Amino acid sequence: MTDSHPEQQAYTLRAIAEYMGLDPLKRIVRQPGVRAVYRVTIYHHDRRALDSVATLRRDTLNEAVLSLVYEGMFHSKPLIHIIPAERYEVFTLALQKLHFDHIADQPGIPLYGLDFWMIERAAGTFVKSVIVAPQTANGIHAELVATLKTHLPEALREIARTP
Repeated sequence: MTDSHPEQQAYTLRAIAEYMGLDPLKRIVRQPGVRAVYRVTIYHHDRRALDSVATLRRDTLNEAVLSLVYEGMFHSKPLIHIIPAERYEVFTLALQKLHFDHIADQPGIPLYGLDFWMIERAAGTFVKSVIVAPQTANGIHAELVATLKTHLPEALREIARTP
């Protein structure tokens, strides 16, 4: 396996959301009342589970809603989870402590053979994304993976692909 350029993984991951008919973060964050949007897109290299896109948005009423869409399931209708304000705040604070907006994509990710996650944050006109391979993440990238597992486990739930 050779190292790839992050734009190849970014293209693959963004294509998942596009295939599911989901709006890009730039469009979502411009909707009236939306303050911030986070998205976790998961690609399973071995096809053991359905690829998924979890979008967490917070509006001016301080309601945080997590929409979870799985490839080919439920006719692209999202599963909805209301995230309590306190939990949302703890999640965003954890990302701030990691200096998420300054984290680069995980270096040395091969072109294939691993699962990929793209974690994105959008607010106003700002959009930031970080790509990780959770199986090989170390350092700050492992901390980012642990933060998601701890504070937003719904976004990581897998649905096995059926033959």
